[in-house]
Amino acid sequence: MSAGKGRGMQIAADMARRKRDAAAADLNRGRAAERAAHHQFEQLTNYARDTESRWTEQARVLATPELMTHHYQFMTRLHHAIGLQRDVLQQHARQIELLTGRVREAELRLKSLQMVIDRQRLDAEKVLARREQKQTDEMAANLFRRTAAAVLEEGSSR
Repeated sequence: MSAGKGRGMQIAADMARRKRDAAAADLNRGRAAERAAHHQFEQLTNYARDTESRWTEQARVLATPELMTHHYQFMTRLHHAIGLQRDVLQQHARQIELLTGRVREAELRLKSLQMVIDRQRLDAEKVLARREQKQTDEMAANLFRRTAAAVLEEGSSR
């Protein structure tokens, strides 16, 4: 693997890692916003339930038409707010799904690049190992030739 090609792949992997980390941070922020929206939804529903319970007790004692109209109008607005908050929760759920997909895609891209880098590194190591083996074989062959020549020379001089 050429140094430039390997460096380029490493830069691409670093960029992919940064994109993955940014996507994960976006997902974490989205989840925090979803939790806050869910908490607000729970507060609204609990408040509506408590208000309805208190109203039931008060209505037994004092239930004028004006007070009943006011209560029903208030509860209608409160249930409308709960419905709006439910819509917000659904929006957050869709956003979380989208952000989760982005993290997954970024992670796959990073893994793909890392696999290419690992493959290139292994290929380079194989080339280096073959080169070293060739040098070792050549040195052994040269040593053998010199030894054989020395043995032949020694044998012919006797």
